[in-house]
Amino acid sequence: MSRIGERFNNFCIVVLKLVYIQLLWLLFTLPGFIVLGVGPSTYAMFTVIRQWIRGNKDIPIFETFYQSYRTGFKESALIGLLYLTAGIILYVDLLYIESQVLRGVLIVVGILYLISLSYIFPILVHYDWKGVKLKLKCSLLFGISYLQYTLMLFVVLAAVYFALLMVVPVTMVLFGVSIGSYIVMWLTHQVFNRIEMQAGAMEAKDPNQPLEGGGGA
Repeated sequence: MSRIGERFNNFCIVVLKLVYIQLLWLLFTLPGFIVLGVGPSTYAMFTVIRQWIRGNKDIPIFETFYQSYRTGFKESALIGLLYLTAGIILYVDLLYIESQVLRGVLIVVGILYLISLSYIFPILVHYDWKGVKLKLKCSLLFGISYLQYTLMLFVVLAAVYFALLMVVPVTMVLFGVSIGSYIVMWLTHQVFNRIEMQAGAMEAKDPNQPLEGGGGA
């Protein structure tokens, strides 16, 4: 097979995997009546995508997805419900509040919400930390501390979704959620790598200083 043919074949495999993982995400969201199912399904999807990004491209997709869905159901359902509720409240407030000052405050809060939302599920699948409060705090802290990556993430997502909507809108139905999740996981994974490299450098300078948190395999 020629190099071009091999690359095209690999591209098709990636597309099919994205379609498949989005189908699983949709199917596993419905049993929780969307409200309770979207968090665990998103957690499971990010778990699979993280494995792909870390080079484990031949993992059993369904088994990995299902196992993650079960083991992370309680916490991810809570977080999914929390973000869904907060998003609805922000949206409704922006629609009906007429005060420009309050609207400006809500826009700032909305930006912080989007930053936190972009990092929360990658943090859930990457770190073994205990407690929802710590993960919520770090989702905002990481996003602001590495603002250049966060801004790049938003720009890339906007560009990709704009291109898909303009060129082949049907792709949004096939892998609109999964491709966005892949981009989010890839860029946040770069942030996590930098954080861990910096933590490793600090530990080398002071071996007695404990590291906080840690990532799974």
